[in-house]
Amino acid sequence: MKNNLKMPRKAIVRIHWLSAAEGGRQHPPSGPRYSTLARFEKESTKWPEVAWSVVADFKNQLDSSSIEAEISFLSSDAPLHLLESGNRFELYEGRRLVARGEVLKDRVEQPSKITRIHANAELQAQ
Repeated sequence: MKNNLKMPRKAIVRIHWLSAAEGGRQHPPSGPRYSTLARFEKESTKWPEVAWSVVADFKNQLDSSSIEAEISFLSSDAPLHLLESGNRFELYEGRRLVARGEVLKDRVEQPSKITRIHANAELQAQ
């Protein structure tokens, strides 16, 4: 399944880590990169049979329990519409809810010039 090139491949998100008292982690991950399972509000009825792994690259510490990060899916077949602004999600470590988040800004990742040149060369070679 190919994703639409106009859909966001990455998104800027706010992540709020749940405290240990709330059932979350003892301490938020130190980063700068974190990967885990995400459950998106728009697809919550499919959980846990359909789960997507995300990668979060930490950008800014907002307060002691919240960060701004850039997330993307590990799979190229993931439903990119979930990375649109306003979508809410939860992060899990196994079955344990550790954080809640919201997509602040979706981004379309444009292929680099080198990638386009390489793709054109492959097409011409066929």
